[in-house]
Amino acid sequence: MNNYRDPGTGAIEFAREYVQGLDELEALSVINSLLNGELHDSTDKRIKRCNYCGYHYKDNTRPNNAKVCSHECREARKVINRTRKRRTAKPPKPTKKDIYYVKAPDGYDFWINEREMLKYFDNRETVFDDKKIEQIAAAKHRKESMGGKKTPKYTSSYQGDEKGAGTDHRVNVRFVENKEARKPGEVITTKIDPEEVKAYLIEEYGEHKLFTGRETIRTIKKH
Repeated sequence: MNNYRDPGTGAIEFAREYVQGLDELEALSVINSLLNGELHDSTDKRIKRCNYCGYHYKDNTRPNNAKVCSHECREARKVINRTRKRRTAKPPKPTKKDIYYVKAPDGYDFWINEREMLKYFDNRETVFDDKKIEQIAAAKHRKESMGGKKTPKYTSSYQGDEKGAGTDHRVNVRFVENKEARKPGEVITTKIDPEEVKAYLIEEYGEHKLFTGRETIRTIKKH
């Protein structure tokens, strides 16, 4: 199976000879046959497959030793070869995570070096204590219970006589005829006890991950 890239100018010129004057559907059928090598003379040694883009082309060089169909394919192949040689001669240096982080088949990945683990998370994550984590989880739970964040208050500069003012913000006004309906409704306060917070954290993150996070925080505090 050939890996095709964007065709070079040599491959385009070679295919144009077969699709000249055809509509889109006819040209598509011809190109498919051309890719399979069904149209050109297989004994013609000047018809080759480009070593970069993968399409057939006709080698018009005198010694018939071209490997690619165009100048752009030649330059692109040089870049690939240079990159391959550089990586072979000097492979990329493994990171600390590549060395000390182990991916387990059961999904419970772990670090084999505690010091490197702490350095890794210290540079990439914000560390909170147990109380702060519970506050964040409670705020998230409260947001989900309320149906989303509270809509921010908007104050319009429109005073009733400016033409076109206030048109950047849509305001819906409902007039209430019943005065009893103007009275404020009952205020409902929801309080989450620590056990509910703990149950929510376990359901959201899993008991193992929660335990690992708390142990990490305790270890960081010791240092």
